[in-house]
Amino acid sequence: MKVTYLICKTVTLLILCSCVVYSGAAEPAQDDAIGIVLEILKGSDQEMQAVAISMVKDMAGKDVTEALAKELPNLSARSQVMLLSALSDRGDAAALPAVNAAAKAEDPSVRVAALRALGQLGDASSVELLAHAAATTTGEERKAACDSLYRLRGADVDQTIIAAIPEAEPKVKVELIDAVGERNIRQGVSILLGTAKDSDRKVRIQSLRVLKVVAGPADMPALVDLLVNAQSSSDRNEAQKTVAAVAHKIEDENRQAEAVLAVLPKVKSVDGRCSLLGVLGKIGDNTALPVLMAALKDENAEVQTAAIRALSEWPSPEPINDLLKVAEGSENKVHRILALRGFVRLLGLESKRSAEELLEMYKKAMNLAPDVGEKQRVLSGLGNVKSPAALKIAVSYLDDKALSKEASSAAVKIASGICDDFPKEAAEALKKIIAQTKETDPLRGQAQEVIDKIGQP
Repeated sequence: MKVTYLICKTVTLLILCSCVVYSGAAEPAQDDAIGIVLEILKGSDQEMQAVAISMVKDMAGKDVTEALAKELPNLSARSQVMLLSALSDRGDAAALPAVNAAAKAEDPSVRVAALRALGQLGDASSVELLAHAAATTTGEERKAACDSLYRLRGADVDQTIIAAIPEAEPKVKVELIDAVGERNIRQGVSILLGTAKDSDRKVRIQSLRVLKVVAGPADMPALVDLLVNAQSSSDRNEAQKTVAAVAHKIEDENRQAEAVLAVLPKVKSVDGRCSLLGVLGKIGDNTALPVLMAALKDENAEVQTAAIRALSEWPSPEPINDLLKVAEGSENKVHRILALRGFVRLLGLESKRSAEELLEMYKKAMNLAPDVGEKQRVLSGLGNVKSPAALKIAVSYLDDKALSKEASSAAVKIASGICDDFPKEAAEALKKIIAQTKETDPLRGQAQEVIDKIGQP
């Protein structure tokens, strides 16, 4: 009996909905179709509800949307979620008031469905609701709010987001700023240059992060000013990343540091000068190298430190000899160690040096390393030199308990790189590593894989 009833109901629904969808049926037929849909949604038959919802998506007319939206709060949570999805697919803004109300429903699944629907149905009027939801919720609900805020359509949405930022409370302001980045609203740069000086740290940091995305080369002077006047070390670090990221948008690589170099001579504070020197290292414009070399001889130790760090971050090996001079001759222990680390890092970058030249430089680094930690760093870098001589040096440290792990790792890496041309030397080194390592040590397995590749027993 129940099966017959459901079949009749389904057939009736199909006929009525088909009429409404394809032939513009008269209002009574449309009302009947909506009535059946709502009756099914108020019931408990999930299969029938799925059929009804699939029909709702294609039923044309604002009246249909309004009738369904009106009944939305009277349905179970599950049915509301299904209907919200269908209303979203319909794309009819007539459902917006009901969806806005559902976004504040008691049931979390209904709120999530409503927030998702707003991404399709919402407009500029939805900005405040979505930003507030993103700022005050967590998990799936927050994600739905954020996604919809980023997807909102309409000519006034971007401007509404920008206009809402100044007066918003901090946590909402953060979400609005994030939306500027996600939507790539370039008109928001001037607002973000202001919020980057906000009294709230999270607002400042998020502003700086988003400026990486929306700011352009023309904004470099303002960004450099933010860096010079950063309120804290975390602000300073973020501002350096922002300035460097925007500088890299300048096509002429020899002009990327121009805005920083223009300001540097005018900055008298040590923190400001150190910030600017630091960002030069992240930018990596070779026209800045003379300035950094001069800073190595500055009378202020902090300025020297900033210059050493900047040169150590350089994207190419040009400053390597200058760092070596500091590592060899500075009277400041910290400077010697920082320079040595930078020297070893630059050794690992691609260059035209031969394996023999690199090996000699690694030998110098090993002799300069003042303790176990620094020697470990050097051995780690040595693994990049693919030569039997480098392998021999790595193997020579296998018996040193403090350095054996790094030496083994370097030796396996080198052996893997030279095993085709020097199979005997590679196999001998790897067998020694296997003999000294535990069965559970991953290096043992890696060494065995290379031996298997060589084909030696």
